[in-house]
Amino acid sequence: MKGLVFPGLAPSSYEDVELFIKTSPYVQKRFAEASSVIGYSLVEAFKEANEWNHEVIECAFLANTIAILDFFKDKYGSVPDIAVGASFGGIPLIVHTGSLTYEETVWLAKQAAMLAEENFRFLGDYQTHFVYNLSLEDTLEIVDEFTSQGMFLELVGYMERVMCLSGRAQTIEQLKERLNHKPKCFSLHTMIQPIHSTILTPLKERARKEVYSQFSFKDPKCPVISDVNGEIIRSKDNFVQMLLDSYDHPVRWDYVSKKMRELELKEVYVAGPKNLFSQLLKDKFNTININPDTVTNDLASATIG
Repeated sequence: MKGLVFPGLAPSSYEDVELFIKTSPYVQKRFAEASSVIGYSLVEAFKEANEWNHEVIECAFLANTIAILDFFKDKYGSVPDIAVGASFGGIPLIVHTGSLTYEETVWLAKQAAMLAEENFRFLGDYQTHFVYNLSLEDTLEIVDEFTSQGMFLELVGYMERVMCLSGRAQTIEQLKERLNHKPKCFSLHTMIQPIHSTILTPLKERARKEVYSQFSFKDPKCPVISDVNGEIIRSKDNFVQMLLDSYDHPVRWDYVSKKMRELELKEVYVAGPKNLFSQLLKDKFNTININPDTVTNDLASATIG
């Protein structure tokens, strides 16, 4: 069996993928289609975007990921038996499974991002911090320690050697100080928003009513592993619920990895902008990483050849 993984929304600027956008016909096509849907040039908006511009960043990430998927289909000509979308990777997963069209998915991503931006303005200064090489046991101990002191801190992602925690900005700063005294682990990146947190349950319900209800989802064409609980999903209703649960349930990559081992996958393709998921998988599976750099290099080699 073969698997396909769409990674989550890693930090990505226009400069990170500029060569890919300028040279790849795959990405040029997908950016042009997305621009027609959202009503402005996604490329030009992406050039000026910062991490506060959720709508632009997320639509651009989606366009880049689907362009990489297009390349994957042309180069490898194989159809994976099962697919996974980690965190925001669930959005390109919609396109891959045929549950919605690309154009519909772009519109969904735009509307969901606009709703989230509105929510974050009123929610307060919550952040999400990523930590490398902190065990689950130690993470839960730290969460309990902060909670007992009246500070909200929540585990929102367990990706084996990477933990994600959400809390208010001041709490995250104290967390960083606490981690400075923890041997062998170190801080990675801090997002200026909460993700996969219980404080986003009201946003999830608004997204259900105001965004997802606009679309007629189809049953996914291939089975999907839920990044929330590791279950196999085959119906549209369960698929949509999985996407919505991503708002307020932690990403549990340990469950995903366990299911992939149970299925005895022989190869796993990771399709998307640079990310940590290929690193998480390479020791367990034959992993093929397909990102803007590999696509650009492949196209350049083909041109020279």
